[in-house]
Amino acid sequence: MKVCPKCGAIWDGERWVPEPGEALLREFGKKQHCTELCPGDLRIEKKQVEGVVTLKGKFLASHREEINNVVARVARDGRKRNVAARILGTEEQNGNLVIETTDEHLAERMGKEVEKAFKGALEIKWQKKDTFARVTWQRD
Repeated sequence: MKVCPKCGAIWDGERWVPEPGEALLREFGKKQHCTELCPGDLRIEKKQVEGVVTLKGKFLASHREEINNVVARVARDGRKRNVAARILGTEEQNGNLVIETTDEHLAERMGKEVEKAFKGALEIKWQKKDTFARVTWQRD
Protein backbone atom coordinates (compact mmCIF):
# COMPACT_ATOMS: atom_id res chain seq x y z
CA MET A 1 0.00 0.00 0.00
CA LYS A 2 1.07 3.56 -0.66
CA VAL A 3 0.16 6.93 0.83
CA CYS A 4 0.52 10.33 -0.81
CA PRO A 5 2.58 12.55 1.52
CA LYS A 6 0.89 15.74 0.26
CA CYS A 7 -2.85 14.97 0.26
CA GLY A 8 -3.12 11.73 2.22
CA ALA A 9 -4.69 9.70 -0.59
CA ILE A 10 -4.13 5.96 -0.28
CA TRP A 11 -3.33 3.43 -3.01
CA ASP A 12 -5.30 0.33 -2.03
CA GLY A 13 -3.69 -1.92 -4.63
CA GLU A 14 -6.24 -1.12 -7.33
CA ARG A 15 -6.78 2.63 -7.29
CA TRP A 16 -6.00 5.83 -5.42
CA VAL A 17 -8.63 6.63 -2.77
CA PRO A 18 -8.67 10.39 -2.07
CA GLU A 19 -10.75 10.23 1.11
CA PRO A 20 -10.24 6.79 2.66
CA GLY A 21 -12.91 5.50 5.03
CA GLU A 22 -12.24 4.14 8.51
CA ALA A 23 -12.08 0.50 7.34
CA LEU A 24 -9.40 1.28 4.75
CA LEU A 25 -7.44 3.37 7.26
CA ARG A 26 -7.50 0.48 9.79
CA GLU A 27 -6.34 -1.96 7.10
CA PHE A 28 -3.70 0.52 5.95
CA GLY A 29 -2.36 0.88 9.50
CA LYS A 30 -1.78 -2.88 9.74
CA LYS A 31 0.09 -3.23 6.44
CA GLN A 32 3.54 -2.14 5.45
CA HIS A 33 3.38 0.97 3.30
CA CYS A 34 5.53 3.51 1.51
CA THR A 35 5.04 7.11 0.40
CA GLU A 36 4.51 8.12 -3.20
CA LEU A 37 2.92 11.13 -4.83
CA CYS A 38 -0.58 10.42 -6.14
CA PRO A 39 -1.30 11.28 -9.80
CA GLY A 40 -2.94 14.58 -8.83
CA ASP A 41 -0.02 15.85 -6.77
CA LEU A 42 2.42 14.56 -9.39
CA ARG A 43 0.62 16.63 -12.05
CA ILE A 44 0.66 19.66 -9.75
CA GLU A 45 4.39 19.23 -9.12
CA LYS A 46 5.02 18.98 -12.88
CA LYS A 47 2.62 21.91 -13.53
CA GLN A 48 0.82 19.67 -16.02
CA VAL A 49 -2.14 21.69 -17.34
CA GLU A 50 -4.77 19.64 -19.17
CA GLY A 51 -7.63 22.11 -19.05
CA VAL A 52 -8.12 25.87 -19.00
CA VAL A 53 -11.44 27.40 -18.00
CA THR A 54 -12.03 31.09 -18.73
CA LEU A 55 -15.07 32.72 -17.13
CA LYS A 56 -15.93 36.20 -18.34
CA GLY A 57 -18.57 38.86 -18.65
CA LYS A 58 -20.31 41.48 -16.50
CA PHE A 59 -22.33 38.76 -14.76
CA LEU A 60 -19.09 37.28 -13.39
CA ALA A 61 -18.19 40.51 -11.62
CA SER A 62 -21.52 40.75 -9.82
CA HIS A 63 -21.84 37.03 -8.97
CA ARG A 64 -18.22 36.10 -8.27
CA GLU A 65 -18.86 34.35 -4.94
CA GLU A 66 -21.67 32.14 -6.26
CA ILE A 67 -19.63 31.18 -9.33
CA ASN A 68 -16.58 30.42 -7.17
CA ASN A 69 -18.78 28.18 -5.01
CA VAL A 70 -19.93 26.20 -8.07
CA VAL A 71 -16.33 25.82 -9.29
CA ALA A 72 -15.15 24.70 -5.83
CA ARG A 73 -17.99 22.15 -5.58
CA VAL A 74 -17.17 20.71 -9.01
CA ALA A 75 -13.48 20.44 -8.08
CA ARG A 76 -14.32 18.74 -4.77
CA ASP A 77 -16.70 16.27 -6.43
CA GLY A 78 -14.25 15.64 -9.27
CA ARG A 79 -11.46 14.72 -6.87
CA LYS A 80 -13.71 12.14 -5.20
CA ARG A 81 -14.05 10.38 -8.57
CA ASN A 82 -10.54 10.96 -9.88
CA VAL A 83 -7.62 11.76 -7.59
CA ALA A 84 -5.78 13.32 -10.57
CA ALA A 85 -8.50 15.94 -11.17
CA ARG A 86 -7.33 19.13 -9.43
CA ILE A 87 -7.27 22.86 -9.80
CA LEU A 88 -3.68 23.81 -10.57
CA GLY A 89 -4.26 27.53 -10.22
CA THR A 90 -6.66 30.43 -10.62
CA GLU A 91 -5.81 33.86 -11.92
CA GLU A 92 -7.57 37.13 -12.59
CA GLN A 93 -6.85 38.42 -16.12
CA ASN A 94 -8.49 41.65 -17.31
CA GLY A 95 -11.62 41.01 -15.24
CA ASN A 96 -11.82 37.37 -16.36
CA LEU A 97 -11.31 34.38 -14.09
CA VAL A 98 -8.88 31.82 -15.56
CA ILE A 99 -8.68 28.37 -13.94
CA GLU A 100 -6.04 25.80 -14.87
CA THR A 101 -6.85 22.15 -14.14
CA THR A 102 -4.82 18.95 -14.15
CA ASP A 103 -7.64 17.06 -15.89
CA GLU A 104 -9.45 17.99 -19.10
CA HIS A 105 -12.74 16.45 -17.95
CA LEU A 106 -12.68 18.56 -14.79
CA ALA A 107 -12.39 21.70 -16.93
CA GLU A 108 -15.29 20.53 -19.09
CA ARG A 109 -17.45 19.76 -16.04
CA MET A 110 -16.72 23.17 -14.51
CA GLY A 111 -17.87 24.94 -17.65
CA LYS A 112 -21.02 22.82 -17.94
CA GLU A 113 -21.97 23.30 -14.29
CA VAL A 114 -21.45 27.07 -14.41
CA GLU A 115 -23.61 27.21 -17.57
CA LYS A 116 -26.27 25.02 -15.95
CA ALA A 117 -26.40 27.22 -12.86
CA PHE A 118 -26.14 30.66 -14.48
CA LYS A 119 -26.98 30.19 -18.19
CA GLY A 120 -24.72 32.11 -20.58
CA ALA A 121 -22.68 30.97 -23.57
CA LEU A 122 -20.38 27.96 -23.23
CA GLU A 123 -17.70 26.93 -25.70
CA ILE A 124 -15.53 23.82 -25.30
CA LYS A 125 -12.58 23.23 -27.61
CA TRP A 126 -10.69 19.94 -27.53
CA GLN A 127 -7.14 19.66 -28.81
CA LYS A 128 -6.95 16.85 -31.37
CA LYS A 129 -3.80 14.98 -30.38
CA ASP A 130 -3.39 15.58 -26.67
CA THR A 131 -5.80 15.45 -23.79
CA PHE A 132 -6.48 19.16 -23.41
CA ALA A 133 -9.68 21.17 -23.16
CA ARG A 134 -10.11 24.93 -23.44
CA VAL A 135 -13.44 25.98 -21.91
CA THR A 136 -14.88 29.48 -22.18
CA TRP A 137 -18.07 30.66 -20.48
CA GLN A 138 -19.46 34.16 -20.87
CA ARG A 139 -22.51 36.05 -19.70
CA ASP A 140 -22.98 39.80 -19.87
